[in-house]
Amino acid sequence: MRRRGTPARGFTLIEILVALAVLALSLGTVISAVSSQARNVVHLADRTLAQWVAANVVADARLAGEWPEPGTRRGHGEMGERRWAWRSVTLATDDPDLRRIEVSVAAGDGTDGPLVTLVAYLGRPMREAR
Repeated sequence: MRRRGTPARGFTLIEILVALAVLALSLGTVISAVSSQARNVVHLADRTLAQWVAANVVADARLAGEWPEPGTRRGHGEMGERRWAWRSVTLATDDPDLRRIEVSVAAGDGTDGPLVTLVAYLGRPMREAR
């Protein structure tokens, strides 16, 4: 029981509503930041896998030991239990013993555009040296 003349203790309804509004705004910001981080993690994982696919295409070209003619090749690869579409463009350079290879990799069938483009240079194999 409260004695006469002593003020009531506790929060008023307005103070509680203001506290709830501040809490709601804070939680909304935190949820937005966490979901943005989750999207970024997925995007970075996709880019990493696409980079590995591109590196594999370049490694295959180097291991083939052949001198590639300028032109475009397309193919698909598997990485991380997913299918990736790649496109390799081989270009001549000012040095006749060097080729530039640009490998672009996209997820799935490649209609969404490339996630990664890797540029590498391939030297003429020794057995074909001029």
